[in-house]
Amino acid sequence: MNKFFNAVINRKKTVILIFIIFSILCGFLMLGVGQNYDMSKYLPDDSPSKKGVDILKSEYSYNGNAVIMLQGVNIVEVLEKKQQIEKIDGIKNVVWLDDIADLKQPIELIDEEIRNNYLVGDSALLQIIFEQDDYAEQTRRAIDNLRKMFGNDLIISGSASDEYYNTKSVNETIFTGIIIALVIILLILFLATNSFFEVALFLITIGAAILLNMGTNVIFGEVSYMTFASASILQLAISMDYSIFLLHRFEQERKTEKDAGKAMIKAIKASFSSVLSSGLTTIVGFISLVFMSYTMGQDMGFVLAKGIFFSLISVMILLPALSVAFVKAIDKTKHKKLMPSMKKVQHILGGKIKYIVLGLLLILSVVSFLAQSNNKFTYASNTGSSEEQNSMNQKIEDTFGSSNNIVVLVPRGDEAGEYSNVNAIDSLAFVKSVQGYYSFIDPAMPEEMIPENIKTEFLSDNYSRYIAEIDTSIEGDDAFFAVEQIRQTVEKTYDDAFVTGASPVIYDIKQATSGDFLLVSLISILLVGLILLLTFKSVSIPIILLFIIQTSIWINMSIPYFMGTPMVFIGYMIISAVQLGATIDYTIIMTNYYLEGRKTLGKREAGEYAAEKAGASILISALVLTAAGFVVSATFSLPAMSQLGTLIGRGALLSGAMTIIVLPQVLILLDKFIKKTTMTRKLFLGRRKNEI
Repeated sequence: MNKFFNAVINRKKTVILIFIIFSILCGFLMLGVGQNYDMSKYLPDDSPSKKGVDILKSEYSYNGNAVIMLQGVNIVEVLEKKQQIEKIDGIKNVVWLDDIADLKQPIELIDEEIRNNYLVGDSALLQIIFEQDDYAEQTRRAIDNLRKMFGNDLIISGSASDEYYNTKSVNETIFTGIIIALVIILLILFLATNSFFEVALFLITIGAAILLNMGTNVIFGEVSYMTFASASILQLAISMDYSIFLLHRFEQERKTEKDAGKAMIKAIKASFSSVLSSGLTTIVGFISLVFMSYTMGQDMGFVLAKGIFFSLISVMILLPALSVAFVKAIDKTKHKKLMPSMKKVQHILGGKIKYIVLGLLLILSVVSFLAQSNNKFTYASNTGSSEEQNSMNQKIEDTFGSSNNIVVLVPRGDEAGEYSNVNAIDSLAFVKSVQGYYSFIDPAMPEEMIPENIKTEFLSDNYSRYIAEIDTSIEGDDAFFAVEQIRQTVEKTYDDAFVTGASPVIYDIKQATSGDFLLVSLISILLVGLILLLTFKSVSIPIILLFIIQTSIWINMSIPYFMGTPMVFIGYMIISAVQLGATIDYTIIMTNYYLEGRKTLGKREAGEYAAEKAGASILISALVLTAAGFVVSATFSLPAMSQLGTLIGRGALLSGAMTIIVLPQVLILLDKFIKKTTMTRKLFLGRRKNEI
């Protein structure tokens, strides 16, 4: 190790140049990484709705769809607009009342149920079928052209529209979010560091790590929109403390070693195990997400774990090279550190108050655990993309009611069975209409007399497709009941039929993730616990540290329960691993200093020593991650992103507070137990007059 880091310092210019080259390369590679908004891709392969989507893609033209509402129009004006819309590149077809009924007859004679799906008063609802799927660039361009055509009068909804506004929201806010996060983090770092130039070194180092991570995502082809939107900000916030810890140690070593290169080698040696163990606990926390059956966890877990790996590489190689190369700039820009010492706080808490603190900890852990166990969840992480989209959705729903399409795929070859199946689905109370081959055509009609467009739309080589329009929202108990009822109805006739669409996908996400939270929590706790066991060579310390952070997680997740706010499940899943992995290093730093202090100090004095040495660093790190989390929450309107940001920001604050305020008291109270269950630590055995 000595030879390697000596080479890094001696060839610092070469090291810096190599990082510059790879960072620029990864900056270009990043442009080739796609974003995925299709949540069905992350379902297990044996999921019914996933199989249905795969059949639609392989046997049908898997077209995107949307609806447009026209207001203050008559029939002639609707038909004129319909013709104009059909001419837009990327739009395959526009369906309205004239495709279903004969408009030569008086409107009042058309079946009211059918009429109200397309025309209510002077408002008309047109169904748009795109040439390609919801996620295609051509579909997005078509919606751009619709916006140009209608201007502020455009009222559009549907899956293609949701995807369009989701993409628009992420692309417009990610840059804003990063800038705001950087400004806040810079302010915190200026207050926390001894040199203004150190802040520049932090940003260069972590910036290079972010570019390396985002560029190497090209190996995945695409990542989920949640990963794309949050990974950079989280990597910046989570790994900043590695840089802070190393440069603080470098500053200490320079007090006794004038040569900057030698001082940096000593700093690396002194901080290597702490930085490495902190990084590894974070990495394994993220890796635990990979074990989710809903593979968005795999997507985010790999990217975040890879990001922390590149951050460790950058901090241990690039930052030392930069620091030694620009040591004069560091010295010239020194200023007074403005962060307060935590020693006085610990002196107060370390007395008899520590028993109160411990009692509150036990009460909070039980109450918060029970509360977070009873949270209510939503599963459609990418719905409700923006206020603009939500407003349009509401206007359409107010006029035409809730509408939700469910696709039914049944094997071809049983005409009578298909006909009865259509009637059975249509008879369900929540079904508004059923479109399909045998909903339009009598089984007795000769096939050669059937219009080709109907055959193409509803029949493939192996399957017959039906679209059941139901009067529920996409997600909720009513929607899930409808999915169950339609599946049960279809299964009475067919063994190998599939029901898919937005609601069935969300329903299957709910089913697939039912056991994921417990699995991810156990794996992350076991992996982090194993690293803590190897780091401290102690049985008791891993249990104590995990309990402190796990209680913070429970408190964090119990707040939505007490507020009566449902949680987006993917956020609930991810925060357990993210908060544990990202903040367990707070407890590692505090405990290392406590044990270091106990070699020469009494219990209470060791607690004060740990708070003085580690308190400011933990506070800085917690504030940085808190700022990043709340920036994500404030800038992203997508529900999953916004809530995940709140959970991360609040979680960092809670973990930091628990580590600074509670952990030293627990270490003091359990000092004897720690000594007996720790293999290599020679704790101070004597008593001091101020020791309790």
